[in-house]
Amino acid sequence: MKSIGETVKMIRKIKGYTQSEVYSGIMSRSFGHRFESGENDISATKLFRILDNLSISADEFRFIQNNYQQYTYQAVLQTLMAAYDSHDLQIMGKIIGDYKNSPELNLRSVSAIGEILLETYHSKTFRVTSDIQVLWDQLFLAKTWTIQEIKIAEILLPIAVSLGRQAMIPTIVAQYEENCQRYISESSDPFHISDQLAEVDLTLIQIYLNLKDYARARGLRSKVTALKPAFLTWQGRFTQQLVILIWHLYFGSEDEAAKISDALTDIESLYSPVIDHNILAIIDIRQKLAKQYRSAHSA
Repeated sequence: MKSIGETVKMIRKIKGYTQSEVYSGIMSRSFGHRFESGENDISATKLFRILDNLSISADEFRFIQNNYQQYTYQAVLQTLMAAYDSHDLQIMGKIIGDYKNSPELNLRSVSAIGEILLETYHSKTFRVTSDIQVLWDQLFLAKTWTIQEIKIAEILLPIAVSLGRQAMIPTIVAQYEENCQRYISESSDPFHISDQLAEVDLTLIQIYLNLKDYARARGLRSKVTALKPAFLTWQGRFTQQLVILIWHLYFGSEDEAAKISDALTDIESLYSPVIDHNILAIIDIRQKLAKQYRSAHSA
């Protein structure tokens, strides 16, 4: 792997910048030469200023420095979630087995997430293994989360149910939302955190419905519709509409539910094979369960 200075030099030359344009006010010309040759290191503050001058994010810089590849944790987690969406249980099982005993905590966490996702295919609750307990402790005991934790903290909700700690769900949600709001302003959501909030709402409405806590499930509509569509990616908008669909199936207009269901299904049908089996599976099971709910509550 190239040194930080060598990677900076490569990017600088790709962009056609001179050393003076990139390093002015940050380091001397002689120091810049030594830095680019890998002889000198610099502080994080100076590196961030250099990256600003190069118009490149820290994440992209790390990607380039790693020979245009994701780091192992990111790649494995992405592969796991893609396998989950496509219902590829074989790949999920392989990832769980490969990283269950990894010396790296973050990779063991991916294995634990895989265990939870695999178990929830077959059951609403699951056995909380020692690895899952470690993941729970790691996330729940930390009061402040970075984006990396925010992306996986949704998993605390099904863990709470399986531990019989449903009463903690509002506390988990409050902690999640508090951490998310640090990254969202009135005018921007640069890291697409609104997508994560939509995902949590999707998990939450299904958990409340499974627990027959219909009052809390009913109350989620105003929360998910409060997410600004302009801040959501298309995946986030899809998730938002899926939550609204589920709400209408149980509590709202069946005609509106059918309209949203047809639209989401039509979008999925544009791709062959289907990319996200979970969406179609959720729609199918919720349509059946909602009919049972309406029948029981119509009398």
